[in-house]
Amino acid sequence: MLHTDREREREMESKIEAATGKLVVKKVGGKSTVTRCFSKYPLKFIIPNKVGSSETDAVWVYTLTYGGGIVSGDSISCEITVADACTAVLTTQASTKVYKSLGSKSSEQILEKQIFRVVLDSSLVIVDWITSGRHESGEKWDFELYRSTNHIFLEGDQPLFLDSVLLEQGSITNIAERMQDYQVIAMVILLG
Repeated sequence: MLHTDREREREMESKIEAATGKLVVKKVGGKSTVTRCFSKYPLKFIIPNKVGSSETDAVWVYTLTYGGGIVSGDSISCEITVADACTAVLTTQASTKVYKSLGSKSSEQILEKQIFRVVLDSSLVIVDWITSGRHESGEKWDFELYRSTNHIFLEGDQPLFLDSVLLEQGSITNIAERMQDYQVIAMVILLG
């Protein structure tokens, strides 16, 4: 099903109450500009006025979490829209730490959605990675579930790249045993 920009915008507006972060980048005066920015605890967006050369048309967005990472009970959900002919960089100041859950309070971070819709002359760089944890604290792949999905579609919703990574504790072996000596999973996509 194809959606117009306005339909997508309305759809996103209806979800804003559930999201802890929403960001929209559009062309304003010929430059990529943040036209909508919303975040609430435990998430914060930092959008510096100047990053790099003044000739570069790119919006830089840093995501921050209070408490130095994702702590027990945190739930973070972001929706980010980058309009046609715009450039945006979404990053963090450092790797996101996920701290141990206390009792039944689980933590989660959801980037809604890691679906990229591009036109033929678009450029896209995606770096999606996870480390095994804090070795000094004895943590090595010590979590219940990790899921990362990245989909890239061309115009007309034609699939170009569909990728999913799922790590979950099993009843026979745990994640650490299956990962053996591997400490990082990374996926890098360069398109354009």
